[in-house]
Amino acid sequence: MSNNEKKKKELVFTGKTDAIYKVIVIGDPAVGKTSLLTKFATNQFEEKYLPTIGVSILKEPIELEEKNATVALMFWIIAGQPQFYMLHRPYYNGADGIVLMFDITRSSTFSNINNWYSSAVKYGLSGVPRILIGNKADLKEERKIILPMAEHLSEKLNAPYFETSALTGKNIKVVFQKIAELIYRAQKRDEARRREEEQNYSYRVRIEELDKSRSGRSLCYLDEEVVER
Repeated sequence: MSNNEKKKKELVFTGKTDAIYKVIVIGDPAVGKTSLLTKFATNQFEEKYLPTIGVSILKEPIELEEKNATVALMFWIIAGQPQFYMLHRPYYNGADGIVLMFDITRSSTFSNINNWYSSAVKYGLSGVPRILIGNKADLKEERKIILPMAEHLSEKLNAPYFETSALTGKNIKVVFQKIAELIYRAQKRDEARRREEEQNYSYRVRIEELDKSRSGRSLCYLDEEVVER
């Protein structure tokens, strides 16, 4: 086992966090999903392409300074090869966020983003926070996807768009900070809504019990009046 492989296996954060969120990273093969996460975690760039088999999992802490919180993102880097499509359902289950990634130098990877998003919707993730990444921004001369095209797709998917480079490190911290913030806010909104629903339910139950109690007392009074007559 190489030193780099050992480092990849040791990328497990054990510090204190406020929450752990599952984030699936999806896109066509060789768009740089693993390379981008490796750069984020180790600040190293892997030039040799090694396709993901099934799924690769990486856990990293993210500090949310404005929220005074630290969360851990559990990244599930999902293989993009067609032969693994049938295995995707369990990998998608329970995802709190989505990273959709394409290669700005290959038009087909951009076109397929719609298919990747559709697969996420199929598995019940239509309401999950997501971001769109155009990777390999360092290859300017080979660019096929211009910014307006990506921004149009970004609006369609309701997913903030960023361009990154696993080679130079461009925007890497920014994008993962962004998805962490989006998930954190969404989770807090869901928690607030659940608390409100529980409070409303509890209030309705108390009202119903009070109405029944009052109704029972009224019947008792009516019975007493009948006896006295």
